[in-house]
Amino acid sequence: MSSSLYIITAPSGAGKTTLIKRALDHANKINEKVFLSISHTTRPPRKGEIHGQDYFFIDEEEFNLNIEKSEYIEHAIVHGNLYGTPKTPIEENLLNGYKVLLEIDWQGALEIMKYYSEAESIFISPPSIQELEKRLRDRGLDSEEVISMRIDGAKAELDQSKHFKYQINNISLDIATKNLLNIMFRENHG
Repeated sequence: MSSSLYIITAPSGAGKTTLIKRALDHANKINEKVFLSISHTTRPPRKGEIHGQDYFFIDEEEFNLNIEKSEYIEHAIVHGNLYGTPKTPIEENLLNGYKVLLEIDWQGALEIMKYYSEAESIFISPPSIQELEKRLRDRGLDSEEVISMRIDGAKAELDQSKHFKYQINNISLDIATKNLLNIMFRENHG
């Protein structure tokens, strides 16, 4: 019996969010119950992001209160902002028979893998650092300083892929999507 918890991580700009959206669309088409855990963060929303859909955007005071109440499976500082993974929605959805997806940074992923040792862990990498830099610039969401920080972080993150059960190199979005769907749905759909 394979796990129903899927921990998905990638350097910023590697295509993780797009791949997860495609997996959720596929799950809807085949009537598969899939829940995407939504993290809390203290960073401001990027253009187009929606509170409660992309993240729960909260202030540092509320975040620290949640830490005190042990509301998070894990929490970390990433690129100068706090991120946390709330426990309750994950546990409730697993109990209700859902496949649960966690879109998370590698540090948080390693913490959660200690907590849920049976989870399927997936690392998505860009074709190259140069392609990653191009993607970050093309999406137009970050300043030059932030892009530079993300590129430096990505180099270190790629070294962490060895800790994950599956590695998907996102050279082609269609192939990477198929690889992710095979990991998530292989037990039900050959």
